[in-house]
Amino acid sequence: MNTTSSPINWLVAHRGWPDRYPENSLEGVKAVLETGARFVEFDVQITADRHAVVVHDDDLSRLTGRSDRVTQLTLAQLKELSIATRAGEHARIPTLEAMLTLVGEYPGVTAFVELKRQSIRKHGRRPVVEIVLEHLGRARCPTVFLSFKWRAVRLARAMGAPAIGWVFRPWTPLTRCLAHWLQPDYLFVRADRVPGKAAPFWPGRWQWVIYRVDDLASARRLVARGADLIEVDDLPKLLQAADSEDE
Repeated sequence: MNTTSSPINWLVAHRGWPDRYPENSLEGVKAVLETGARFVEFDVQITADRHAVVVHDDDLSRLTGRSDRVTQLTLAQLKELSIATRAGEHARIPTLEAMLTLVGEYPGVTAFVELKRQSIRKHGRRPVVEIVLEHLGRARCPTVFLSFKWRAVRLARAMGAPAIGWVFRPWTPLTRCLAHWLQPDYLFVRADRVPGKAAPFWPGRWQWVIYRVDDLASARRLVARGADLIEVDDLPKLLQAADSEDE
């Protein structure tokens, strides 16, 4: 990829804009979409009554100060809660339907939708994959089903997901073999797990997405080494840094 191209072409907004808004909130995602984001990533859990909601943690202690679990609450109960940032902003936990409707209002934006493993364990792999894919099938934007759980990714493809992504942890020959077997459209890996050699990225049909990157210089280095997309918490800050370089 051409590292001189605008970073808007290869930056992914991780959970919206969590440096300024509650993570995975409609407000945060809308804010980065307004800045021109072309890729957004958010997390999905499944409630006790089988509704897909956009939230990372099953245990709500970190986000709400309460020890409730998303997978043990109904959607109505969850709607009574709000999440907050250190700056004091509050937001409700949105449904997947509401989030996809929002993203669909911005043409050309791709949504990476990560199904979390706690919901898979609680409700079973096939039921939760079906729930998520039902929503993705109605979306008015390009979508990618995403998970750390390779069996869920494989099932999603078998059930007709338009695109799939696998998030992996250990960078090993076994992981590489599994990637070639799964043939995902996207491979996600954390930046500190990328080997230090000059051209580490395995060739394949997939695009590489690297997450946990905080600054523009690091993002550009990864793109120069072969990464396709870089996932960041503060996309507007990196765009501003790129604009400053051009002045």
